[in-house]
Amino acid sequence: MSIRWDPCVVVGVDRSLHGLAALRVAVVEAARRGVPLHAVRVQTALPSPAAFEEIDEAFAEALGGVPQAIELHRELMFPPVAAALARRAGGERDLLVVGESGRGAWHTLLSGSVSRSCLRRAHCPVMAVPVPEMACVPRRRRPWRRRSDDLWQGFEEGRSSPHD
Repeated sequence: MSIRWDPCVVVGVDRSLHGLAALRVAVVEAARRGVPLHAVRVQTALPSPAAFEEIDEAFAEALGGVPQAIELHRELMFPPVAAALARRAGGERDLLVVGESGRGAWHTLLSGSVSRSCLRRAHCPVMAVPVPEMACVPRRRRPWRRRSDDLWQGFEEGRSSPHD
């Protein structure tokens, strides 16, 4: 006898910008598929009512409140985050939704990435939601990376130093 998993959408809940974007996408996907949404908060402390309030506050920030149109399950799990989310979305017909921080390759190499780790561990489709465009900060141009044209242009404009 095999265990039948009813499909669901699982989303990791935190109140970062990319986490809130993932929460919005997960709600839309759960409604579109007609399946329950499992909002999972991974924390190190023992479960408390405040942990469930964190989930509700994330819904308030992302959507203005908990949506009534979908079946919602609030869950608490323990770290590591990627392993907990991949374990919760155990069925092949489930969908795991995670936020992508957008901090770049160096940050990912140094500190790891929950979304990339979920992609490796999960046995179901994983949707990595990119960071919202408004959260992207343009990178500063480094003075040592100036092109030679820029150096000459600064000299011709009468600046004493190319870095002024």
